[in-house]
Amino acid sequence: MINPMMLPPDQWGSDEPAPPYDVPRGTCPRCGSDQVVHLVIGMPASPEEFGSGPDWVSWVGCIHPGFDRSCADCGHTWDARLDGANDE
Repeated sequence: MINPMMLPPDQWGSDEPAPPYDVPRGTCPRCGSDQVVHLVIGMPASPEEFGSGPDWVSWVGCIHPGFDRSCADCGHTWDARLDGANDE
């Protein structure tokens, strides 16, 4: 599944606001905690969008750490596209 927030914006130069971050938070596949942090990879559509969204969303820009989810409780990291699998 491709997260639309990871794609380059198609409205560069447009006055239309970017869509809000609306991906469900989910739960940790290891411990079941709901304290999941989403890492949004890629450039936001505007400087105002960088850092916007729920407090559990972390904008990491173009540097991909190898995962796009982490658990604040147990420290587990995973790629949501791989259904929670990780190469720890």
